[in-house]
Amino acid sequence: MSPQRGLLAIILLILSGCVDGGDDPEFYVSKFDSWKIPSSGRFLPAPRGLYSDADDNVFVLDDAGRVLVYDKQGMITLQWEMPEFTAGKPEGIWELLDGKIGVADTHYHRVVIFNPDGTVSHMFGTQGTEPGQFVFPVSIAQDPKGFIYVGEYGDKQRIQKFTPRGEFVTEFGSHGTEDGQFQRPSGMAWQNGEVFVVDAFNNRIQVFSDEGKFLRVISLPETTSPLAYPYDLRVTSDNLIYVIENKTARLTVLKPDGTVVGRFGKPGRGMDEFYQPWDLTVLSDGRVLIADTGNHRLVELTP
Repeated sequence: MSPQRGLLAIILLILSGCVDGGDDPEFYVSKFDSWKIPSSGRFLPAPRGLYSDADDNVFVLDDAGRVLVYDKQGMITLQWEMPEFTAGKPEGIWELLDGKIGVADTHYHRVVIFNPDGTVSHMFGTQGTEPGQFVFPVSIAQDPKGFIYVGEYGDKQRIQKFTPRGEFVTEFGSHGTEDGQFQRPSGMAWQNGEVFVVDAFNNRIQVFSDEGKFLRVISLPETTSPLAYPYDLRVTSDNLIYVIENKTARLTVLKPDGTVVGRFGKPGRGMDEFYQPWDLTVLSDGRVLIADTGNHRLVELTP
């Protein structure tokens, strides 16, 4: 092979993402598309929080302080604003079992529960470090029994567990780097009695019982590149863990034992690239939606 053809081959490999991550296997994508984020005046907002339900309704938080609801084809069916957002925009969203929508209202140190039509049902939490209080809640999730989990990126760096009515049950975690401690627990998922938590600035995923007992850290093989600022995750019914990494701007798909199934994406502004992605969700047909926050777009990946 001539030097020119060899250089061309290397360039093509880099552009396709095949050499990013060393021995990391690739998550193959047949389609890279985007869903429209409606403007807010002259401002083009960026998506930050994502959740999809069993019917593939998609709930999006953007940095204009809005909740956007899409159908599975990417058409907006409803939108509304947070009660307040001058102090900052929320980050975590989840549709609850009763059809209401819970939002971790980050800069107002509370959880806001909306009715399905976007009107406020109720709120719980105030600013503080006592049980039932919050300092910068950034993530929210619910288990099949209705218990609500809220992760904080504030003074306590903890996860609190509540009844469906917002009554405090227990808490776990603290600030630090040891097992069971957090530095920004920015995403959670419940599966088979376990709570999976992305511990963003510690570059890891921790697993707890849903009673709050630390169980394990999911360790990736040494032959693959480590996680870098994992910001959110989803665990699918086939026990695959989908993780969005903010720093390396990529999607990572794992098995529960840490085996990397595939990776996709790299930092950038173009196709097959992300810039500071914050969140993700997985639809029932396998499509992955990514809040490509730095690029002000909602990306749809078709495996």
